Amino acid sequence: MKIDLHLHTNASDGELSPFDLIFLCEKMNFDIIAIADHDTIRGFKESKSIDTRIEIVPAVELSARDEKKDIHILGYYISDDKGPLSEYLKIFREERIKRIYKIVENLKKMGVKIEAEEVFKESSFTDSIGRPHVAKILVKKGYAKDIDDAFEKYIGYSKPAYVHKYKISVKEGIEIIIKSGGIPILAHPGQYYDLEYFLFLRKFGLKGIEVWHPDNFPYLNELIEFAEKNNFLKTGGSDFHGFSHDSKKEIGKILIPYSSFLDLKKEINEENPYYFTMGK
Repeated sequence: MKIDLHLHTNASDGELSPFDLIFLCEKMNFDIIAIADHDTIRGFKESKSIDTRIEIVPAVELSARDEKKDIHILGYYISDDKGPLSEYLKIFREERIKRIYKIVENLKKMGVKIEAEEVFKESSFTDSIGRPHVAKILVKKGYAKDIDDAFEKYIGYSKPAYVHKYKISVKEGIEIIIKSGGIPILAHPGQYYDLEYFLFLRKFGLKGIEVWHPDNFPYLNELIEFAEKNNFLKTGGSDFHGFSHDSKKEIGKILIPYSSFLDLKKEINEENPYYFTMGK
């Protein structure tokens, strides 16, 4: 079985549409994938109308912050319309739009002549508008040579036009996923590696850890041992965003064992609309 439980579409900051992503996965003979866009489930919803033999897991990647760390929480088998998730995503979209206006205003103070409407047009499909979309406009208008340059000059952390993103606490993120019928998993722990902290998150309801991920290679064996010792679910995926993004996150390079996928499915609550996937 060929399984990747962490893929992004252009509903957030990925390059490919849900149709193109699924078409690619079919060409690569995937059996199971999860569309886990940042703070939106629009990509997954679009995928439900696509005729495919691939099993597509409903998922979301929520942005959270704990003290000075940005933490991402994956939610698998979240319900589309029930629970607090839909209300959070609505607030999140509104806050994202406000942030774009603030970033553009900061850029104008620097003499950069772009308009928020240009950014919105660049990101017309996404529910998760953000700095990458601003960066594309900066490149198009000649203010930066490429996306990385735009971040380095203008909108990266601590740069002159940077504006903090709206975030919830890690506790809130986990609770939103659980109350929406989902299974909360810590995303790419290699980016904020702290085993004691991961264990601490269990008291909020964290169910598992994304063990297999491109950012985890230095810690992989220790993570597997830690997850098994503490009865955490083990998931994983490439975190693929597109072919012009981080090359180490190339689709097909990270695959997870079928047994780990089955362990994840066993956690689906009986009241969840996806409970039927267990064959019960």
